[in-house]
Amino acid sequence: MAKTQAKSTDILSLIEAEHRQVEKLFAESEKVKGAKLVEQFNQIYIELILHAKTEELVFYPALREYEETEQYVEEAEEEHEEVSVILEEIKALKPTQVEFKEKMSELKETLEHHLEEESEIFNPVRECMSDWELTELGQEFQETKAKLVSNVEAALAM
Repeated sequence: MAKTQAKSTDILSLIEAEHRQVEKLFAESEKVKGAKLVEQFNQIYIELILHAKTEELVFYPALREYEETEQYVEEAEEEHEEVSVILEEIKALKPTQVEFKEKMSELKETLEHHLEEESEIFNPVRECMSDWELTELGQEFQETKAKLVSNVEAALAM
């Protein structure tokens, strides 16, 4: 029973769940227009910025502690930066502009590449870190994310 509980709150399970949530939000955004599209984008924005900042504060420092996993951090941080730039570009557009959909497609492609690397990174992480470490990081991930929510929501409003 403890194993099941640990699995549901380990950092890798949390990250995977967030990745699936963003994929779902993108699928939904492709079916809507106008105000609904803005609402979908706002959700995507919040989810992605929160996710990236939390990974950078909790997950990436842990990856740097192991020779087998530190190699993945630099590329992941570069991808986060690319996603952040595209998000800010989309935020400045209106959903009626042609560029809005083009940028959303660009964002989706960038994310798909990042998500494809999930198993490439997660397998070495599972080999290096114990279930206990992954669960502790999961707890820290959730606490850190909760602290960042209001800042990210405020950034969206700017």
